[in-house]
Amino acid sequence: MLLSFFVMAALTTAVSAAEPPSHLEMVRTAIETHIIPHIDALKTAAEALPPVVETVCKSGSPEARHALEKKFADAVTAYAAVDFLRFGPMLEKGRREQISFWPDPRGFVSRQLRMILVNKDEKLAEPGMLAKQSAAVQGLPALEALMHDKDVPLGPTDPAHFRCIMAKAIVQNIVRLTSEVAEGWEKPGGWKDKMLNPGSENDTYKSAAESAVEIVKAFLVGLSLTGDLQLKPQVDSKIKLTPPYQRSGLQKQFYTASITSLHELYNALRLEAYLKPDMAWMKGWSQGTWRTIESIDGAGGRAPGAQRKDTPTAREVFDRMNGLRNIVANRLSTAAGLTVGFNELDGD
Repeated sequence: MLLSFFVMAALTTAVSAAEPPSHLEMVRTAIETHIIPHIDALKTAAEALPPVVETVCKSGSPEARHALEKKFADAVTAYAAVDFLRFGPMLEKGRREQISFWPDPRGFVSRQLRMILVNKDEKLAEPGMLAKQSAAVQGLPALEALMHDKDVPLGPTDPAHFRCIMAKAIVQNIVRLTSEVAEGWEKPGGWKDKMLNPGSENDTYKSAAESAVEIVKAFLVGLSLTGDLQLKPQVDSKIKLTPPYQRSGLQKQFYTASITSLHELYNALRLEAYLKPDMAWMKGWSQGTWRTIESIDGAGGRAPGAQRKDTPTAREVFDRMNGLRNIVANRLSTAAGLTVGFNELDGD
């Protein structure tokens, strides 16, 4: 009897695990297991920046510079994991561009930062003043430019005095922005509550399906951004686009963090659970696609721990990404009863 009980319990659990989630369950899982943890990780990484900038500006030692580079890399990779969440608190007030103004094909960061360094207006260090400037000088790319200024490196020297003032103002601004994003998601009545409580009185989401569509669209945006901005320039020589955080050598880390986060979100959404038996081939195809996407380092090389025996080309990975977002937008979402309408991301 006892054995039969455990067998039945195991079978019930297996059946339950195989059942597709409701739209609300899909949203709750994505928010609580993926979005909020990554938003919190970005906030934590940002809060580690002011102390190391302060130390560099006081000592200028190699150890201090190394610590700053490490904390900067942590912040960049934490940001890469949420870059595609371009709705809600990240979208409001242009916070995403202020945190990470990239891509920057016209060189706004360098040009506008250069003007500030020439003018040396120390009022920019006052609370709230930097937030009134261009988004290009408010976040991680501007900090990176100051960190890698070979002519006047950050440190205790007189020439670096105003640069340190700017670096300190920038990291405090990044802390403010990431804290606002986290609070916007997690406060009572914030974006998490808005998405989990759709209805006629909700000014953004009238149904759980609308909330789910928002997150699926964010996933599709992530695939589009990674493919078009990081891989397509490697496929098409006519596209001139500087890789993300190239000065710091973080192109590979940015790609890996982006893809890892997207894969985690894909798993959290559990769209494949809605597939009918005759569509089961998509599960195997998507698994192979993720293996392919995760087998490169995003900079033309092989990823550590790659599961494929060969190293796929950037062209193959780019095409696979296009195929995956088409399947998610037009097949998996449809099977889940979600109307995404993302044909504009078909790629080429």
